[in-house]
Amino acid sequence: MTHRSATALSDHKTSGLLGPVLRSVGPGDRTARLNIDQNDPFFFDHPLDHVPGMLFVCGIADLARTGTPARFAGRIQGSLTFRKICEPDPAPALWYATSNRRGKARITQDTATVADGWFALSPAAPPVAHAHRLDPGRWQPAEAALVHRTRAENIVLGEPWREDGQITALVLPPPWGHRLAGPAPDTYPIECLIEAGRQFSTWLAHRQARWPVDAQLLWIGVTGDLPTRLPRPFAVALRWRVAPLTGTKAKFHFDLVNADGRGPALGSLSFACKALSPAEYALFRENREQVR
Repeated sequence: MTHRSATALSDHKTSGLLGPVLRSVGPGDRTARLNIDQNDPFFFDHPLDHVPGMLFVCGIADLARTGTPARFAGRIQGSLTFRKICEPDPAPALWYATSNRRGKARITQDTATVADGWFALSPAAPPVAHAHRLDPGRWQPAEAALVHRTRAENIVLGEPWREDGQITALVLPPPWGHRLAGPAPDTYPIECLIEAGRQFSTWLAHRQARWPVDAQLLWIGVTGDLPTRLPRPFAVALRWRVAPLTGTKAKFHFDLVNADGRGPALGSLSFACKALSPAEYALFRENREQVR
């Protein structure tokens, strides 16, 4: 476990970030045209030639929260599969339908489906977080290049450590006002937990699978089972059991745990991704191939 000793997390507060615009199309169904702002300091933390998957995650989370009875919003399970690269223009549409506690989502561009998935909500009580309070200023964030971020405030993963055949990394909540800060200031937003998992899988792809730092990592899919009322003051971490990694495709399974290791797992995340060299990615983009 690495204590932070040098650079403090930025206190920079992002502002003026626009979420998706919702347009109701019928009872239980909603559509939204996703806002593609290439000046957005989180989604476009660095130059991209495509729409990042986290924009889909945040859009779906926004829609899932809209119109959901509070008694159901205790835990969320779901999966999102990425079918194609999404272009910045025209703006993709997010279609969403829900029936009571279950929902489906699909992101389309022109006539093509670029991502789709499902989710289920449950009225679970908040998980028991041990009284180990988080002091982000004490922890070293993960190396920016290894999580594909450039802005300090966008790194939500602490420097991972290895112990007893497992690699663990603290989840660092973003500063107030950040796109991932969420609507409830006293809990961990699921968007933050998913982004921490994305950063952890990226870090492992480079450090454990030895994929080159300049490799383009493409999401294939993400699956999660997460609490939505996890108390933000307490320290939580993602834990990966060390396993062999070969080839240019990988799947990472993380347990969400108390940072001190006590108690049962609080949730889980799984990420599937593949790596392309710069030359392979250029050919991939030229041919507009399927993600798989």
